Amino acid sequence: MNNQLKIDFKPLGRDVGSNVERAFYADIGVAIGDDYLTKLEDTYASTVRNRLRGSVYQLAAWFAANWWRLRWEPEVQDWTKNSEWRTAHSMASAGGGFVWPDVLFASDGDSLAIASRPSERATAIEPVRYLSRMDARISAVEFEQTVDGFLESVLSRLQSLDTGDETLPGVWNEVLAERRDPHLARRRKLEALCGYDPDEAPDNLLKMLIENGATLGVAALEEVAAAGRHSTAELLSEILSLPKSDAAPGAGGFHGVLPTLNNIPRPAEGERPWQVAGKLARFARVQWGLDDRPVNDEFLADLLKATPEILIDCKKSLVSMPLALKTESAETCDIYLNSSWKTSRRFSVARLIGDHLQSNDRLLPATKAKTSRQQFQRAFAQEFLCPFNALLAKIQTDKPDEEDIAEAAAYYDVSPHMVLMTLVNKGSLDREALNAAA
Repeated sequence: MNNQLKIDFKPLGRDVGSNVERAFYADIGVAIGDDYLTKLEDTYASTVRNRLRGSVYQLAAWFAANWWRLRWEPEVQDWTKNSEWRTAHSMASAGGGFVWPDVLFASDGDSLAIASRPSERATAIEPVRYLSRMDARISAVEFEQTVDGFLESVLSRLQSLDTGDETLPGVWNEVLAERRDPHLARRRKLEALCGYDPDEAPDNLLKMLIENGATLGVAALEEVAAAGRHSTAELLSEILSLPKSDAAPGAGGFHGVLPTLNNIPRPAEGERPWQVAGKLARFARVQWGLDDRPVNDEFLADLLKATPEILIDCKKSLVSMPLALKTESAETCDIYLNSSWKTSRRFSVARLIGDHLQSNDRLLPATKAKTSRQQFQRAFAQEFLCPFNALLAKIQTDKPDEEDIAEAAAYYDVSPHMVLMTLVNKGSLDREALNAAA
């Protein structure tokens, strides 16, 4: 099945407007494979077509202006109400006096989710109603290649027609130059992760992230940026103010030793983070002799060379997210958990173990950001604490009720929500069951 992103256009010509407006009025198609995100109903002509009619220059300008945020910024928790985020991520913001489809792009770092939703009704500006309902995912490399090719074709036409416009070439050439410069590319990436347009992030914030990346881990600080957004400086300050190892218990943390594994299986080409994490979790369970048995508190604590009390301790840490901070020797670590609920503490510990097994960063953050790293952590913890095949054998029904869910949750010492999520994510339960439970 062809699921590639395609952006194409066929110039139509126009009798009104500037040189650029006349030259770039076109039939524009944006598709995933053969399914058009730009499919619409023209209520005036009573027809349905796959392409919109608008300014391809305007669409190219939107991609160029928002390239860094589209490429790196993940979905935010309140995206439906966050107009600033939607402006940078929804094609509906391309503007220019045209009605564009509500197609959203959200990056997890390695790939981009693309979602479109149909219009409720035709607009007063144009008698069109978009029809596409789609959720797709493409690799970040594919996004870059497709958008690069689209911009090149637009700029080639701009040059051949000699319209005299230098705005779009200037913006795009600046983006390309930034992408080639490692120092500038890193700054732009951090700005995007924090939710800023280019050159809009405070200099002291970028300096803080870059300098501490050298000691805590570049990738780890990018996760902090994605979680903190405009409050990243405050979140990083919380982390940097954590006491030294010998005082960690006083800050709601505890000392531990993160477990290791030998001969970890290599990811297969094209595997998504949750697939890699599930494979690693199953491998870990076998290597640590768990088989299908639940991970009890004693076993989980022993993995960390700690006591089971760490999982039932109601004391929250001084930082607003679970994290592990390795000591200078990296032989031991301090672990901070920000929940007083045992199931949440167990889940956070499992996330940190999974993160440690695939990361060399000194800081291991378990954030709420929707990045590929956090997706990996959650999938590892889910499969490690509540292995899917064993869960199915335990429930023994393809239509579990509330009592079945609660019994399985108690058996594996996880939350009922996690059991539901496991069944939904694996396709054994319809997502409507999750919505109903919520």
